[in-house]
Amino acid sequence: MSTPTLKWAQRVDKVFVTFEVLSAKDVNVVMSDGLLSVDATAGSTSYKLENMTLFKEITSEESKWFVNDRAIIISLKKKDSEWWDGLTKDKQYKRFIKTDFSKWCEEDDPEYTGDLPDPSGGMGGMGGMGGMGGMGGMGGMDMSQLMSGMGGMGGMGGMGDFDDDDDEEDADLGDLDAPDAPPPLEEGQGDAPPMSDAALNTKDMEEVD
Repeated sequence: MSTPTLKWAQRVDKVFVTFEVLSAKDVNVVMSDGLLSVDATAGSTSYKLENMTLFKEITSEESKWFVNDRAIIISLKKKDSEWWDGLTKDKQYKRFIKTDFSKWCEEDDPEYTGDLPDPSGGMGGMGGMGGMGGMGGMGGMDMSQLMSGMGGMGGMGGMGDFDDDDDEEDADLGDLDAPDAPPPLEEGQGDAPPMSDAALNTKDMEEVD
């Protein structure tokens, strides 16, 4: 017979006990007003917790337990909604008991009593801002006046001020990036040859409606 390792945590009205036994079979849990007993087997090993005295009394009729592939999980209903300083008064079992940090909370934690804050409560200060679903503080603002007021901002209307600056910067950058260019042509150089009279004969041109 082996004593299983167990973890525990509590809430204002319950105590959670988890027996770490993999693939437990033939499980038997007995809960009385102040005692807890567990029998189970896993493979060739038998586990037994016999009449462990709980720290305070429980209501056995409202206590529950179930088994999964990893553990035996018990929910003990406290008889009185008081803080337990430990799971048991039996010193012989204390070396098998660990705190279940995945469920643990302190007595002054909201989770302990179940009085969790409303997740939307922290947004209450935005309730008066009517433009965003009840942000009433902006309700008296005329959007046409707002937009006309923004029209006088040179950088916002057609963004003309910014375009001029960008053109100047692009011109400067273009001089830096361009390869060495040949000297500019003198007047008359590079002009296309004059068109002949035949090319200018209007009879050969199609009329366009």
